[in-house]
Amino acid sequence: MAKKSDIASKLLAKVEPQYPLPETLPDASLVQQGLYFALRRKLPADASKAALRKLIDSYADWNELRIAQAQEINGVLQLGPKGVAVAREVREYLQEVFQRSHGMSLEFLRDDPQSTQRFVSILPYIGMAMAHHLLYIAGNGELPVTPPLVRVLDRLGLVSRTASIKKARASIEPLIPDGKELEFAYKFGEVASRWCDARKPSCHQCVLVDDCKFGKKAYRDWKVQQERMEQQRAREAARLAVLAKKEEERLRKEAEKQRKKAEFEAARRAKDAERLAAIAARKQAAEDERLAKEQARIDAQRKREAEAARKKAEEAARKQAAAKKKIEEQKKAAVAKKKADAAAAAAKKKAAADKKSAPKKKAPTKKP
Repeated sequence: MAKKSDIASKLLAKVEPQYPLPETLPDASLVQQGLYFALRRKLPADASKAALRKLIDSYADWNELRIAQAQEINGVLQLGPKGVAVAREVREYLQEVFQRSHGMSLEFLRDDPQSTQRFVSILPYIGMAMAHHLLYIAGNGELPVTPPLVRVLDRLGLVSRTASIKKARASIEPLIPDGKELEFAYKFGEVASRWCDARKPSCHQCVLVDDCKFGKKAYRDWKVQQERMEQQRAREAARLAVLAKKEEERLRKEAEKQRKKAEFEAARRAKDAERLAAIAARKQAAEDERLAKEQARIDAQRKREAEAARKKAEEAARKQAAAKKKIEEQKKAAVAKKKADAAAAAAKKKAAADKKSAPKKKAPTKKP
C-alpha cells in the first residue's frame, strides 16, 4: 500500500492553480502582500510590484482606495484599457478584507487564532489559496492549518478530521514533501475553494476525484442525479412535445375557425356592402331626380321671373317713352301756345295801333 506522503505528492502534482504561486515581498504588511497577490491575478510580477508601489504612494488610507472609482485607480496605475479590470480586482480584495476583518489590517493573522479562523471561514474573492499564503507569511513559514484544508485532506483519506489545530498539524506535516509547505497549502487551498465546498462540493469537476473516496461517491451520486435529471428532462421534453403538438393542433383549428369566420364575415360584409350600395344608388337616383325637378322648377321660376321682369321693364320703358312723348308734346304745345299768344299779342297790338292811326268815322246813324 502506498504511503500517504507519496499519495499527497501525487495529488499535489495534479493540482494546477488558477493563478501561479506568487513570491513573498520582503518588508510588506499582510494587507500589502495580499494586494500584491490580487494584482498578480492580472499582471506579471514586475508590473504588479510597480502597481503596488504606486498605490502605496497615492493612498495613505486603504479605505480611501477601497471606495475609489475604478477609473480613478486606473489613473494612478496608468495601465490603459486593462487598468479598469485591475482596479476592480483591487477593490474586490480590499472590500473583502474590510468585510471579514471589520478594518483594513490583517496583522491579527499573526497572533489571533480565533479571529484568523473567523476570517478564513468565507472568502469568495480571496480564496483559500491566497489565505493560506497570507497565513504562511503571518506564521513565519509555519504550515497554515485551516478547517477547509483539514476537510479536503479528510475527504481524500489522508488525515482524520479534528477541531484541534495542533493535532491536525501533527497529522498533516508528515505528508508534505520537504520544502513544499507553501505549495502544499496553496494548492490544497485552491482545491478547497474551487471544488471542495463544505456543503455543495463539485466533485465531478475536481481534478482529484479519481483519488478521493468521498469524491468518487459524490461523483457517482452526481452521475445518478444527472442521469435522473436527464431522464426527467427527456420526459419533460416529451411531455412538452406532446403539449406543443396539441397546442399546434389547437392553434391550427383555431386558425381554420378564424379563417372560416373571416371568410363568412367578408362575404357578409360584401353582401351588406352590395345591398347598401344598391340602396345608396336608389337614394342617389331619387335625390338626383328630386334635384333635377327642383332645378327645373327653379329654372322655370327664374324664367317666369325673367319674363315678368322683361315685361315690367318693357312696360316701364313704354311708360317712360309715353311720359317723355307727353312731356315733349306738352313742351311743343307750350311753345305753340307761346307763339300763338305772342302772335295774338302782336296782332292785338297792331290792331290797336292801326285803330289809333285811322281817321275817325262818323258813327252811322241808326235808322229809326
